[in-house]
Amino acid sequence: MLTTILSRAEVSRHMQALHLLSELRQAFTSRGPGGDQASSFEPPGVLGATVVRQATQGGIPAWSLSIRAAQPTTSKSSGATLHLYDTKTGHLLALMDAGHLSSLRAAVVGALAADVLASPQTRTVALLGGGPAVSSALKALRLVRSLERITLFDADLVAATEQSFKLQTTLSAAVRACDTAEEAVHDAELIVLTGSVPLPTDTLKPGAHVTVMNAELNGASPLPVPLLSRARCFCDDLRPPLAWAPALKGTLAQVLAGAVPARTSPDDVTVFLSIGPPFLELVAAWHVYESARRDETLTRIDLSA
Repeated sequence: MLTTILSRAEVSRHMQALHLLSELRQAFTSRGPGGDQASSFEPPGVLGATVVRQATQGGIPAWSLSIRAAQPTTSKSSGATLHLYDTKTGHLLALMDAGHLSSLRAAVVGALAADVLASPQTRTVALLGGGPAVSSALKALRLVRSLERITLFDADLVAATEQSFKLQTTLSAAVRACDTAEEAVHDAELIVLTGSVPLPTDTLKPGAHVTVMNAELNGASPLPVPLLSRARCFCDDLRPPLAWAPALKGTLAQVLAGAVPARTSPDDVTVFLSIGPPFLELVAAWHVYESARRDETLTRIDLSA
């Protein structure tokens, strides 16, 4: 039996965001007792810890093993790969780039959270941070909201300005780069933190929603303490490994299932902390693998030969 090899570009080509959105919604609502495991170890060298994550998910006849090794700051590689194994036979079905897979999956999960936590009337969004994560997050958000005003801020104003022009062209939407984070989030109804830029102050308008992507990478809170104390906070993991996180109102799965209300008032401010538990990577990997099965241009090898 052959093993399919998928590069970053091939993962992107076989990722259908709208279909994945539906599949992730189903995965959250049908999630039973978890089969996820995560561990880290320090290999020889000075780069840092390597993280290993394993997951199973009901309805998917495969399990995943993802490995993320620390990379030099100058490296363009994520250092992450995902192995997809057949549950019955143990055969390695696919080996794919997990860095881009996780980035795209995180964007779609963020959109799913915005769909159920943000006000249905949301039309303005601010993105703090730069790079591919901003583009992925914005494209995913447009699957669930019709956006009329988009602002972004990154410490590198030149790069942010260039990115705003590219997004205007590719998305046919008005995107404006701002000089400060305060200017970007002013009057925004939905704020997405994609990287190292924190939310500067708690001046959000009533009914606003905030999503923190890759929240587990923040050693300290990227959100003002007053905001965390008054907001309704949710996560995609029941036990987020965040020392700075407040008591949660519930998980995204509980909101989707109707067990916990997203809002008790239109003026509630909601916060979503995106951790990305391992089973979400499995759902995304199986989505890509299913799409890639009939792609004759992909590399496939027989590891037993």
